[in-house]
Amino acid sequence: MREYFYNIFHLNSSLSKKIITRLNFTYVLIYPILKKQIKSKNMSDILDIGCGVGTISLLLASWGNKVEGIDISSIAIDSCKNSAKLLNLEKNINFKQFDFKDYKENKKFDFIICLEVIEHLENDREALQKMFTFLKPSGKLIVSTPSKNAPLFRLGYTRNFDKRVGHLRRYNLEELQKKIEDAGFKILESYKKEGIIRNFLFLNPVVGKFIRFIRGPITYFVTFIDNIAVKIFGESDLILVAEK
Repeated sequence: MREYFYNIFHLNSSLSKKIITRLNFTYVLIYPILKKQIKSKNMSDILDIGCGVGTISLLLASWGNKVEGIDISSIAIDSCKNSAKLLNLEKNINFKQFDFKDYKENKKFDFIICLEVIEHLENDREALQKMFTFLKPSGKLIVSTPSKNAPLFRLGYTRNFDKRVGHLRRYNLEELQKKIEDAGFKILESYKKEGIIRNFLFLNPVVGKFIRFIRGPITYFVTFIDNIAVKIFGESDLILVAEK
């Protein structure tokens, strides 16, 4: 049933024909954090949980890392595999269809990436404990998730969106930090990101059509204004980096 739900979500997924850059508006907030934590050409072993159509997995593989991407959607994984082939990254990347609760792997990873996924998992505490076991000593976990403090959430505007995309919960920073620490991790960094402007662009299907035109220097301008909105109205997204 869950696989069917997410297959419907990815029904119109398209292939990634190129690797994203730091100016990609969708990923502009997470890109510098990934770049800071995951050094290029270090050949790190990385697990990308809930990789979707593989955008981040492909980016990390293009930096010379060995990446395993898993997702519950068979349609998303098929898209990932075709994109990896198109971008000639098949040697650096392996995509598998898995619900994370059923995922088993003997190898250990240097990094686990869990971006906009933990809010979809039925048992988040159990999932975090499982992530802890998959990491090498001093391995790092990078998590992002929607915030309870989001202005549009507090106004009730996100209710239909959360239901449509399968969000089971949201977190405030203290709740998420505690759950990660309870799983055995040490919090290294935490970020409050995405203001009401950016959040509205992604939530509203009509206004969201303009996202495709936000590129190059415009990305930085919109992000600069949106960062001011975070300070005034609160964040819509949380990003945490933790170490085993």
